[in-house]
Amino acid sequence: MKKTGLRLLALLVVISFVMVQAGCGGGEKKPAAADFKFKDEYKLTMNVTPQTMWGQGATKFAELAKEYTKGKVNIKVYPNAMLTGGDQMRQVEMVQNGSIDFMVNSTINIAPTVPEFDVWGLPFLFPSYKAVDAAMASPAANDLFKTLEKRNMIGLAWGENGFREVTNNKKPIKSPDDMKGLKMRVVTPMYIDIMRALGANAVSMNWGEVFTSLQQGVIDGQENPIAGIIIPNRVYEVQKHLTNWHYSYDALAVVANKKTFDSFPPEIRDQLKKAAVDAMKWEVAESRKALDQGIVLLKEKGMTVTDLTPDELAKFRELTKPVYDKYAPKVGPQVVKSFEDAVAKAK
Repeated sequence: MKKTGLRLLALLVVISFVMVQAGCGGGEKKPAAADFKFKDEYKLTMNVTPQTMWGQGATKFAELAKEYTKGKVNIKVYPNAMLTGGDQMRQVEMVQNGSIDFMVNSTINIAPTVPEFDVWGLPFLFPSYKAVDAAMASPAANDLFKTLEKRNMIGLAWGENGFREVTNNKKPIKSPDDMKGLKMRVVTPMYIDIMRALGANAVSMNWGEVFTSLQQGVIDGQENPIAGIIIPNRVYEVQKHLTNWHYSYDALAVVANKKTFDSFPPEIRDQLKKAAVDAMKWEVAESRKALDQGIVLLKEKGMTVTDLTPDELAKFRELTKPVYDKYAPKVGPQVVKSFEDAVAKAK
């Protein structure tokens, strides 16, 4: 009986030790999804309309997030930079400080806060969508997301706004000389420098003001992706000429506030990551499908569409090379090299 009693006592001691370790040891355990207190609404900002491919991608992310988390995470999409009073550049700041939970944003708008993101837009870095896809699937793109974490943000997935093409009301653009003196709307300093290198007058302007400014002749032209922005925003109603020059690529990023995202139980984080990846895969596929149809539509709407030859493109590339060289060090030499290597492998 004594041996049996001692064995029982030893067993109770072991069980007590394990329970103490589970409750107190190894750091604080996050609550399971069943016990976690979810907010009624998580805010997502974007600076475009829901009709754009960009906007549709954000809506798809919200839908999949609700589906994959079985209704636990309810993301509401706020278009047209509504949460920042129409200021598209403040969205990053508000996701950083936690005022907004998520954003689906262009890397152009993120780059002023995270300079490494300007790598996507470097002039003539990407010769084709094949090169873009190679870079997006490479470790270089994943490393780029890591730069967000020290700025209190988490990158969840890459999407696509597309190659940025130039439109204007004055004349077909076939050479840099055709751009001299044109008042061209752009957003960030790198694009201002690109336009100036080509002899155009760069005008920085929020997207919400562009259509009216084109209509009233305040500006002569703008540059944006065809399927992503030009067609859904009916830019063809206020522009006569478009030139396909693929001079700069515009990626999208699904980004979360780090504190908000890290607070979720692990299974919810996994589900949100999957929702973002699946939504952006869908968005990229739809954007590519809409591109060819879009060229046909623009011609039907009366726009002159100009395709440049390799020799014609070379002149633009030569004049914008100093801009590439100026921003590469700001982006970071290793970041640029990683992307250049990914592009080289795709050729």
